[in-house]
Amino acid sequence: MDRRVFLTLTSTLALSACAGRARMVSIDEVNRAGSTVVPILVVSSRNVKEDGSLGSARGEGLAFGRYDVSVPPNRKAGTVNLPRLGANPRKHFATINNEIFPSESTFRSQLKAQLLSRPAGRRNAVVFVHGYNTGYEDGLFRFAQFYTDVGLDDVPVHYSWPSAEKLLRYGYDRDSMLYARDGFEAMLRSVIAAGAERVLIVGHSMGSMLIMESLREIAIGGNAGLRSRIGGVILVSPDIDIDVFRSQVRRIGALPKPFVIFSSKRDRVLEFAANEIYGNDRVGALQLDGELSDLDVNVIDVTEYSKGVLNHSTAITSPAFLKIIGNMQTFTGSFDSGIRAVRDEFPDAIIAVDDADHMQVGAVPF
Repeated sequence: MDRRVFLTLTSTLALSACAGRARMVSIDEVNRAGSTVVPILVVSSRNVKEDGSLGSARGEGLAFGRYDVSVPPNRKAGTVNLPRLGANPRKHFATINNEIFPSESTFRSQLKAQLLSRPAGRRNAVVFVHGYNTGYEDGLFRFAQFYTDVGLDDVPVHYSWPSAEKLLRYGYDRDSMLYARDGFEAMLRSVIAAGAERVLIVGHSMGSMLIMESLREIAIGGNAGLRSRIGGVILVSPDIDIDVFRSQVRRIGALPKPFVIFSSKRDRVLEFAANEIYGNDRVGALQLDGELSDLDVNVIDVTEYSKGVLNHSTAITSPAFLKIIGNMQTFTGSFDSGIRAVRDEFPDAIIAVDDADHMQVGAVPF
């Protein structure tokens, strides 16, 4: 890797780790600013600190809470603006309410209330799992950005696992991700027990490995009821060895549908991981030549939208691509009928189809 790219990678990831620091604002400030409020329920395997916030250490059990996130108006899609000092809800992401619940039952009751506020047939939840080097506020705000930009209406649930939030603690994060697998499965059970009809799971980077490992555990446990309620999986820039991914898919068996992977050949983070850490290709940086064509997955190559330096979050940060997927239910629903349905739904976005399950999308003038 070019030394300049490496220095940019290290400095950018180091800054992102300390940028979260949730800022509190009042509901009156939010109303005056005209901000959008996203009430996010949180389940975390992080420790709960004395001040009630979630830390980077591994908790002995699961913590449950709710964070109401204020998303500023007139914001460029894909961006998360954070304050250096005090938050201005006209410009910055902030929180109105930070609450750790006394028990799981409070989490379930609040989730149930949100689900029942939607008509039958639409009582769904979307679960977001963050990646490596991510503080709990960073993951929370990124989820709120993605949720808002694609127009989701499912009840948002964030699973936050204990990242060290430091660039050079990759090993700690990887171990923490594995540590968090049982908690993730327990979270899914709790969401379904609260009445979720379907659960869409979205994972980024190392969070994708957590999802795959948890799906593998669920398959081994033989819980068909739990598996049947998973209404789709989306892996964004998955930091998973390609051979490990194949092994996971074999053990899982029938994958949830749709099962979508967003990959970019310009993902510098995964390129660095492959070359300097693992020595083998990562699923999120595949070439469009059918490496996974024998598996029942849909690979979307978003290289044409990867215009930045790192390109590790293109599918959730590119304004042009976010406009294409516009409404996540429409986008993912098209995959239920195969790749042809996606081409019919978004004809101007498809620039190459490698086989029945692999396609490349290109920039579309807006």
